Amino acid sequence: MSIEAVAGIGAGAAAAESQAAGQASRMEFSTVIEQGLGSLDGALKNADQTVRALASGQEIATHDVMISLEEARMQMMLVSEVRNRVIEAYQELSRMQL
Repeated sequence: MSIEAVAGIGAGAAAAESQAAGQASRMEFSTVIEQGLGSLDGALKNADQTVRALASGQEIATHDVMISLEEARMQMMLVSEVRNRVIEAYQELSRMQL
């Protein structure tokens, strides 16, 4: 009497589940860029709004203005660095010989 291993069935199901989860969590590059630019736009608008509120004499804490400006600056640096990396990757691909 021979007993066949059942582990092969379980391993296949686990691999299928992990593959499905990987595909569900994978996002399109354009979606990631769109979300990043949307986040940058929101940070810039928030910084502008807090600076205008401070300049108009509204009661707003100076540290809140500085925090919103720093958040906008960091977002801008991130988007700029992503842009630089994309350009470098494009240039590297264009230098490849086919």
